[in-house]
Amino acid sequence: MQPKSFNGVRIFLSGVQERGAVIVRASSDIDGVGLESAESAAEGKEENVSVEKLPLESKLQMMQEQKLKMKLAKKIRLRRKRLVRKRRMRKKGRWPPSKMKKNKNV
Repeated sequence: MQPKSFNGVRIFLSGVQERGAVIVRASSDIDGVGLESAESAAEGKEENVSVEKLPLESKLQMMQEQKLKMKLAKKIRLRRKRLVRKRRMRKKGRWPPSKMKKNKNV
């Protein structure tokens, strides 16, 4: 294991709960409380969070992310369609629309 003066500065963890547990351990070690009490406090937090809620929240978050991606894709699709239409109208000499008044007499 690491020496006591390490304080968890170089630890990189992917989970948010694990990171919180590391912070609790570092702060309790500084205060002079032993490592065992910090472990029991971290286990107590995990027990309070119900297991049934976590998958539902993650599923809802995934659905929200998917919805945002779809909205962004729709915006890009509509913009591309508008630009293609504009390009074709320019090619035929019908763009900009103010030019149509000039073309009436031709």
